[in-house]
Amino acid sequence: MGLGDIQYDDILAAAEEFRRLGRDNFLQTYGFGRARSYELVLDGMRYDSKAIAGVAHGHATGDFLTAGDFSGGAATVARRLRDLGFVVETGETPPNRATLLERLRKLKVSRGPGHPAPSRHQPLSLLWAISRAADERPRMTPWTRFREEVAPLLVEFGLPNAKATPEYPFWHLRGSGLWEVQGIPAELTDAMPKLSLLDAHHPRAGFKEEFADLLLDPVVRLDAIATLCETYLQDVDRQALFARTGLAGYTTAGGLANLPEDVNDDVGTDDPARATGPAPRRDTSRSVIVRDAALARKVKALEGDRCQVCDTTLRHLNRPYSQAAHIRGLGSPHHGPDELPNLLCLCANCHVLFDGLEIYVDPDGLVRGTRDGRAPHPLRRAPAHPIDEAHLAYHRNLCHINDHKPAAG
Repeated sequence: MGLGDIQYDDILAAAEEFRRLGRDNFLQTYGFGRARSYELVLDGMRYDSKAIAGVAHGHATGDFLTAGDFSGGAATVARRLRDLGFVVETGETPPNRATLLERLRKLKVSRGPGHPAPSRHQPLSLLWAISRAADERPRMTPWTRFREEVAPLLVEFGLPNAKATPEYPFWHLRGSGLWEVQGIPAELTDAMPKLSLLDAHHPRAGFKEEFADLLLDPVVRLDAIATLCETYLQDVDRQALFARTGLAGYTTAGGLANLPEDVNDDVGTDDPARATGPAPRRDTSRSVIVRDAALARKVKALEGDRCQVCDTTLRHLNRPYSQAAHIRGLGSPHHGPDELPNLLCLCANCHVLFDGLEIYVDPDGLVRGTRDGRAPHPLRRAPAHPIDEAHLAYHRNLCHINDHKPAAG
């Protein structure tokens, strides 16, 4: 299932059905709202681009997509339509990063009896939804799945002794302007639905389409995670929280591919101190990022194989040895670019510290320790080696959301 299945004639067939049914009936029949940002323009008429794409997918494959079935946003649909030769125009100005972060800071969170601190239910639910965006899963989630996956998070990371009530964030996040719930009849939306009503109508909820589009950008996504953590989750173990919400890739600069070797490793022996014969092996299949070896050689040559952090020059097999380290990791969820301004030349030790978020480069170009009191010192830079401050800022943001130590007890 994907937009690549849609062809030119499928779009024409969907547009013909749009004209025959009329806009409102077409959108209601196939479960779409009016387009907010992108419209298909064809023969002088304007069409809701995502609705047309969903119905065109049905003509192409027999599988008619609804608004919640799209993992990408409206911009992705517009790109596919343009690739097919159609004209797509923007309508209303979509919200930007600043709007998203401002609304995250101003969630209408409740304060229960005996709990002066704001409830964590909404922030935790949003982190969970952001993890779905990072995995490119459908933005709208059925109530039953939301309850099954979010309720344990509310128990584990919610305020002490607070009751886990996933139905409240599922419904009340609508007040943030970021969230929508589909599938509840309009006449029943004036008040919080009872659990029996949610179970009966099988509604779905998730980020509004325009904000889901923003969260496809890894930089915006990290900013959103940092905003939620710093505003509402100061006393939560971030590493444990990210692991449980599907955001484990944010605990290392390298992403999921660079997690420690002992994570999720269920292979072992009854007596780890004794073993007989060669180490066991297992067959695996994996997708490997293809790095540009010429870029790695170039950054090492520019820096003379000297570590830019500690100024060490290592030797291995009687020749200089250094490593090319990406500032913003290439792997998921960071999806950094493989380019010279995103590379540092580091020794093996400093590479591990940098990827492990133990050191970072501050806005003044000083290398600092994330958790220790090491004396800051300048990052050495060769004159011909460009370094993009945006990548350093991304890495710095990762370090800051992981350096928090929850209160003891």
